[in-house]
Formats: sequence, structure tokens, C-alpha cells
Amino acid sequence: MIAFKKNYFFIPYCVGIFLITLSAPSDVLAQSAHTKVVPIRWASFNKARPNDKNSERVLKILLNTNKYALTSWWKSKGFATQDGQYLTFGGVKETAIRPAASEALALAISLKTGAYDPKATGISTADAKAMAVQLAVSLAQQHKVNLAQGWGDEWQSAFWAFLAGSSGYFLWDDLKDDDREYVRKMVEYEANRFNAYVVPYYRNKEGKIISVGDTKAEENAWNSSLLQLATAMMPNHPNWRQWMNKNIELMISSYARPSDLKNEAVYHGKKVSEWLNGSNANEDATVINHNRVHPDYLVSITQLFNAPLLYTLAGMATPNAAFFNADISYSALVDLKFQSPPYKSPGGTIYLDNSPNVYYPQGNDWGTHRRLHFAYFDAAADAFKFDRLVKKKGSYWEPLHAQVTLDMQMRPNHEDGHVYEAKIEDTYAGREEWVAQFAARIYLTKWIMQQQKYKVTNKAY
Repeated sequence: MIAFKKNYFFIPYCVGIFLITLSAPSDVLAQSAHTKVVPIRWASFNKARPNDKNSERVLKILLNTNKYALTSWWKSKGFATQDGQYLTFGGVKETAIRPAASEALALAISLKTGAYDPKATGISTADAKAMAVQLAVSLAQQHKVNLAQGWGDEWQSAFWAFLAGSSGYFLWDDLKDDDREYVRKMVEYEANRFNAYVVPYYRNKEGKIISVGDTKAEENAWNSSLLQLATAMMPNHPNWRQWMNKNIELMISSYARPSDLKNEAVYHGKKVSEWLNGSNANEDATVINHNRVHPDYLVSITQLFNAPLLYTLAGMATPNAAFFNADISYSALVDLKFQSPPYKSPGGTIYLDNSPNVYYPQGNDWGTHRRLHFAYFDAAADAFKFDRLVKKKGSYWEPLHAQVTLDMQMRPNHEDGHVYEAKIEDTYAGREEWVAQFAARIYLTKWIMQQQKYKVTNKAY
């Protein structure tokens, strides 16, 4: 358990003690100045929104998810009948927190980029913002650093805090002071969990598999996302350098291959080999999860691509480590061929030319119609130009994969914008919310690049 120094003090009625406590505020204020959040300067991002075909497509998907969130989803979660200042989510585990955090992020991105359209959703911009704010601050208020018996400090909670914290960061100008502090403390708490964290691996340095059937690639990537957020939000924090260096270590380790243990390329002041204590990807860049070669977990590298979004918004350069092995990983999706046998018939590449379908070499356990995570990888590959190794680029693949989701939203009886029907289409309990946050991050990627403020650095921190 991490102990935190509280930033408040009691003022007793006793005059003598009161005079003594007058000396405390200077220290408190100094600490606050170091740990405070530096808000995003949204007014500095003044370029017109992107209007190419891929951007317009994902905008439609995003607005449909906004409509669903603000209508059917809001009612189904019971939020419409709650009358307290803060929403309650029915628990502290993933199924309670992560879906709500995903919708909060999607709404925040839509609203702050100017993508939100009340005509498309049927909900006014003011009401949508009020609902997004209530989601964001309620999630933060119910984190364990702010509420006894709250959520947090567990295996996946850094990812939930990234989602919830990013929504609060984006909506910062719309939050009350107390709610800002809830958001800040939540992010700080989850970031401090990694100060002495030992990064996990699928293989150790000797090449022995130490996490059978379960790469730590996606886990390291989502934990990195939280540290990306913390270092973007609080650039003057005393733990900033410690957070950033752990962030870099998590980024490089996420999709590192066995050969990278001898990689002498320098990232942020150290050789790749010096950052690593093992590997999480196979030499061909595939990853093993759920005891199989699993494309969905290869695509989880997209958690690293939150970095250029967060750092650009914060007016900072993106660490080059955010794209470590991104080109090789993308190539494994597009061009790597799997022979059958031993792989599932008919074999071939994961991406299927001129088709929205995806080949799973050892079977698919997450449903038949998951596509938007692939579209995000495609969009990021195009935006950040790590599709140089593949024959057909990200801009070719994105329409194929994104259109599947839009077509599903446009089916009869989907007037509220939801995506899925039968559970076999996506077996994850938070599938609708999953789509929302991916649509938002794809759109934000395109919006960020339109602003022409993105830059990369390889400096040591």
C-alpha cells in the first residue's frame, strides 16, 4: 500500500495552535505547485477538423456510440434514476468501472475536438457535456484514494484509470476544484504504483518461457498508458522522471522480441538491450495469449499510441519508444504468412486482401465481428508512418476494417447507435463501450495530426 502525504490541515479553534499552523500553507502550496495539473490549451489547436473519407467514416461511428451512450446505455446503467452528485457503478471490478470509463473518454474526446453533433445524437451539447463530466468525476471520486472501499490498485486498474483520468484531463476546464483533485489524486496514486515495479515478461533473458500461454505485452502497454497520462498531466511532479523512465521501460518491453536482448539501438539514453530483462513477442513479432497466437493481443500495441495523443495535447514531444517494434508488429498482421498445417486451415496472412475478414491462425475466442481495434492500428500506422515495411499501407486497410462496425451500427433496429446483436459477434461484456473508446481514439489520432503539432523525441529523461 502506498502512503500519501495529505495536502490539507485542520485549523483548531485554540488561538495558540492556530498561530502555529499559519506557517504550514507555504509548504502545502509549494507541494501543490509541483504536483498540480497543467491543463490542455485547447484554444491552441485551431485547425479545421479532418474531412477525408476515413475521418468522416470514423466520425459517424463515434457519433453513433455517443448517441447510444447518452440514451439507451445511460438508462440501462440506472444513471437516469440516480439523483446524487456522483454516480455509482454497481461495483469496483472491471465490469463496473472499465465500461463507464470507456464511455467517459469517448464523450470527452467527441466534445473537446468539436466532433460532437447534437443533431446526430438527439442530446444537446450542454447535456452531453454534463453527463460526460458526471461520469468522469464520479469514476475519480470512487477510486480508493478518494473513497474508502473504492476501486483501484489491482491488475488492470491502471488501464481503467487511464480511461477515466484522460476523460477528466480532457474535460478539466469544465470540472470543479474538488473534482479536479479527485482526478489528479487518482492518476497520481495509480502512477505511483509503478515506482518500484518489476516489469513482467513472457520469456526471460535466457529465452525460457516464464509465463506460459500469456504474453505480458498488452499488460505492459496498458500500464504504460497510465504513465503517459500522468507525465502529460503533471509535468512538474517530483516523481515525473521516475514515472517517465518506467514508462519508457514498459513501452520498449511490451513488444520486444528475443533478438532485442542484443539490440544496440539507443532509445532515450540507453541501448534497447539495457532496457530489457526478457521479451514478450516471438521473433516473428506474433504474441501468445490465451495459449495461442492471438492477433487481438498483437493489436494491443495500440495502447502505446495513446502517447502521441496525450503528449501532443500537453505540448510535449512524444518519446520515440512509443513506436518501438510498431513497424514489425504491423507487418506481422499484414504480410506474415502462416502455413496450414500446423496452423488452422486455410493458412495465409492475418489481414485478408480486399476483405474485412481477419484470419486467426489458432482460432478466435473474442467473437466474429471485432474490427475497430484493427482499424485503430491501421489509422495509427498511416498517421505515424510505421507502415513502411508492408506492401499495402494502413490507409488501404482502415476502410475495410472500420466499415464493418459502421455497417453493424446501421442495421435495422439499431436506431440508438449500438453495434452488436448476438453475443458471438463479440463475447466481451463491455463490447459496446469498447467500440466507443476505439472510435474516439481513432478520431483523436486524425484530429491531432490535422493540428500539425505532433513531434517525436529520443532524448534521455
